Amino acid sequence: MFMVSATAPRDIIQAAADALTFLDPSPAAAVDTKEESRTLWRIDAYTMDFDSAHGCAGIIELVDSSLNPVVTELEDKDWVAVSLEGLPAVEAGPFIVAGAHELAKGHPGKIPLWIEAGPAFGTGHHGTTAGCLLALENHARKRKLGKVFDVGTGSGVLAIGAIKRGATFAIASDLDAESVRVAKVNADNNNVANKIKVLQAVGARNRLIQTNAPYDTIFANILAKPLIGLSGDLARLLKPGGVVILSGLLTFQEPSVRGAFSGRGLKLVDRIRRDGWSTLVYQKPKAKPEPVKIDVKDDVAALIKALESGDMNALKAFDGFEDA
Repeated sequence: MFMVSATAPRDIIQAAADALTFLDPSPAAAVDTKEESRTLWRIDAYTMDFDSAHGCAGIIELVDSSLNPVVTELEDKDWVAVSLEGLPAVEAGPFIVAGAHELAKGHPGKIPLWIEAGPAFGTGHHGTTAGCLLALENHARKRKLGKVFDVGTGSGVLAIGAIKRGATFAIASDLDAESVRVAKVNADNNNVANKIKVLQAVGARNRLIQTNAPYDTIFANILAKPLIGLSGDLARLLKPGGVVILSGLLTFQEPSVRGAFSGRGLKLVDRIRRDGWSTLVYQKPKAKPEPVKIDVKDDVAALIKALESGDMNALKAFDGFEDA
C-alpha cells in the first residue's frame, strides 16, 4: 500500500481532495483530509500500487503548483487496525463505540456498540460515523426508526446502533466482501444478528433490498459522488415520512449533495458538522390524504325530500336548519 501526502492552505487541500474524490475511476482507494495547524491542512490519499500512487501525485500537482506531494510506501499490514490500537472509546449521543476490552470497564447509561478495530470502515472515531450516530439519536427521539436500510455498511455499526435504539429490522449492504464478513461478526457480537440481514451488493438495486422497501430509515455513509448517484434510488426506497441520513462528504461538498437530494423532493431537516465532515438528514414528505368526495347531487335531493315531508330530524342533519 502507498500513501500520497501534501500540505497547503485549506482551500487548496479541499480542491485536491475534491479532484481525487470526484474522478471516476479514481487512482485513490481512500482520501482523507485533516487540519495540521491554524493555517495548513493535509491530504492523505491511499492506493494499492505504485502506479496509482504516482497518478494521485500527478493529479494533486495539477490542482495547484504549490503542492508538493510525497509518496510513501507503507508496510504490508492492516493499517486501519494499527491506527486504532489503543484509541479510547468514542461517545456519540447515548452510544459508546469500543472494543471488548474498553467496554468491559463499564459505561452506565450508555448504549454499547461492540466494534473491534479492523479492516471495515466504521469504528466511531471518524467524524462521519459519529455524525451519523448523533443524527440517528436525533431521529429516534422524534419518531420510530422502523425498518432500516444501511448502504455501504462497513463495520455494520449504524445498522447495529439502529436496532439497539428500537428499529425493528435492518438490511445492511456493502460492495466489499470483507466488510460484509466483519459486519456479520459485529452483529453477532452485539446480539442483534437475528434482526440484521447483511449482504454483498453494489448500490441499492439488489432484489432483496428492493422487495423489502419502503424503509423508515436509510443510512448512506459513503462518499459525495456515490451519494449523488444514489439519490434517485434512495428517494424511491424511502417511506413517506421517513428519513435518509447521509455522510461521507466534506463540508465543502454539501452544495452538490444537497442539490441532488432536494431535487428528489426531499426536505433537509438536520445537519451535523464534525471534524470537517458533514452529515445531512433528509425527510420524504408524507403522502397527502385522498380528498373526501362529496356527492352534492345526492345531498340536494335529500334536502328537498326532507323539506317536502317536513321531517325535522332529517333537516337537522343539514347546516342552517335548527328547531324553531
